[in-house]
Amino acid sequence: MKPLNSYAPSWDIKFGLATWEDEAKIDQLRTYLLNKEQELLKLEPKHDGGTGLGYESLTARFGQYNLFDYANEESTLGDLLRWLQKMYIEFVEKDNTPVEDLYIICWYNSLANGGKVDSHNHGASPITYLSGNMHLDNYNTKTFYQYPYEQHLEHQLQNKKGQVTFFPGCILHRSDEYTGEEKRISIAFDLWQTKYFNKDEGKIPSLLATKTFMNEEIANEIRSS
Repeated sequence: MKPLNSYAPSWDIKFGLATWEDEAKIDQLRTYLLNKEQELLKLEPKHDGGTGLGYESLTARFGQYNLFDYANEESTLGDLLRWLQKMYIEFVEKDNTPVEDLYIICWYNSLANGGKVDSHNHGASPITYLSGNMHLDNYNTKTFYQYPYEQHLEHQLQNKKGQVTFFPGCILHRSDEYTGEEKRISIAFDLWQTKYFNKDEGKIPSLLATKTFMNEEIANEIRSS
């Protein structure tokens, strides 16, 4: 947003959008996640991240597992991880920012008919980096990203099958109410720079389930493939 005088607020929020086109793999992954839900609900819940989904929700187990650790059970998770790595590189290079060494914290959300996600963010500290979400079907919902200063101004994105959105983790975002017979399954993740991980008090908690997402070796492999 371009300010029209010297003291008007301004912001420059970058979003990265891409679509995983392999619908067969998306359907296979969605089926796996639906079947996995009851097992993951046995994990100890911590909090729902301000989503309003509640202590009993699958979302409240975020950080107690990393979705990509189950790639040995479901091969499409490995395919998805490599695709996300590639899309990350394309996004930051287009935005003229550096490819960072990163960990990923990844979980998924399951909403039944009538469910919605309240406005929340994934952190607003000096080390907050990128977050993302991806939907595994075409849902009759949108995700609303709230602009700073004027929270009634929102950037709306339809929740489309296979579409991933990268966005700054500090941005407040929410969804509208879901209506449907099948569960609404979405994948969410945070990216954290490895150089800040678990070094000082108040930085990334060491208990969160992390996995290496990006480093020089991975970036070189992707660029050469």
